[in-house]
Amino acid sequence: MSPEDVTSRAPRPSRRRGGRLRLKIDEQVLMDSPIAGPWLRMIETLIDTRAMQEGLLAAREGSVRSLVVEPGSITGPVQADAESSQDVAISITQIDEPGWQRLIEAMACEAVWAAKLLEGVVPDGLEDMFRGCGTSLVPTGEQVQATVQIPGRRTGWRVAALAWIAAERMHRDPLVILMIRGLPCEVLVERIGNHRALRATGESVAHPPILLDPVLAAGPPLVECLDTWWRPHGHVPSVEREPHVRHALLRRLGASTLDGRFPLSGLLATIYDDAAAEAANILDSPLQGD
Repeated sequence: MSPEDVTSRAPRPSRRRGGRLRLKIDEQVLMDSPIAGPWLRMIETLIDTRAMQEGLLAAREGSVRSLVVEPGSITGPVQADAESSQDVAISITQIDEPGWQRLIEAMACEAVWAAKLLEGVVPDGLEDMFRGCGTSLVPTGEQVQATVQIPGRRTGWRVAALAWIAAERMHRDPLVILMIRGLPCEVLVERIGNHRALRATGESVAHPPILLDPVLAAGPPLVECLDTWWRPHGHVPSVEREPHVRHALLRRLGASTLDGRFPLSGLLATIYDDAAAEAANILDSPLQGD
């Protein structure tokens, strides 16, 4: 049912009072949004399609006076013309601690989850990650309950109007759904980082910490290293070197695309060898005054 086919029977909001919220984003944009879209489709399962479209028109006309988004609830007064405001509440079941712990353990396996969340971006596959851990990112109909201050047969549009305004908030800030489900994004990222740190202390990792002699690790005072900060001070522990591939970059580049008799790759290899030898001479030469 398109909006053009609906003439809202919901009373219009009072024109004499200010402080109204008006829906400004197009309906289709919200329906295509990765978080707001599933949210609206879930709300539609709780009320009929007609009430959903009436709520859309009411949200555009400013029926919702304010919006409060908190863990486990979305609330706000919804007003109609010649009527006082009625408080509308959408209660959402929060994810319990064992559920969050499963999610954190799964996300800690890859750094991309925390990195994307830090950027304020919904990572690809986040909903699949939640489902794989036995829950859902956007709540299902069984996890949501809507109540109106004065219940009635024609109160579904009030719930829909509040849901549309909340969907606009979710479109602008999609990670707010994490807070609604019980854990703000910044807290989730912090817990993922802590879990990764704990994993690193007791398990084999790709880059284990290097254990240095305490005297070598401390080093001389900083003021004595201003001219020689790039030179090692003290005995550097000898380690077994891995096999070295000569001119690995040139090998990856392949044959030169330039025509001519002189092999360009050979010239570059010679330049690299001369530069490396000169750098080694500089590093091994004694300091002035030694």
